[in-house]
Amino acid sequence: MTTTSEPAATAGALPLSPIQRIMLRELLTQSWRAHVVDITNLAVRFHTREEPAVAARLAGVRRQLVDVESALERLDSGSYGRCDGCERRIPFELLEAAPECRYCRRCQPR
Repeated sequence: MTTTSEPAATAGALPLSPIQRIMLRELLTQSWRAHVVDITNLAVRFHTREEPAVAARLAGVRRQLVDVESALERLDSGSYGRCDGCERRIPFELLEAAPECRYCRRCQPR
C-alpha cells in the first residue's frame, strides 16, 4: 500500500488552484513581454552607443528574462513553487509578489 502522507512543508510543488495557476502564468507572461521590450530597447541603445552604462543594464534584464522563462518551464513541468534550497513549498504570497522566485524566504540568497 502506498501512502501520500508526505509532510506538507516538504511535499513537492505548491498545489495551485486553477485560478492561481492562470494568475501566475499571466503575471509571468506579462513580465516576459516587458523584459523582451526592455531588451530590444536596450540593445538598440547599446548598438547606437547612446548610453555608456547600457551593457550592464542589458545583461541584468537578460538574466531576469531567463528567470521568468525558467519559472514558466517549472510551471509547465509541475515543479513550480518548490524552493531550490530546501525543497519546501514557497508561500503563494511570495510567488504572487515575485512569480519568478526560486527560493523561500529562509533560503533567499542575500
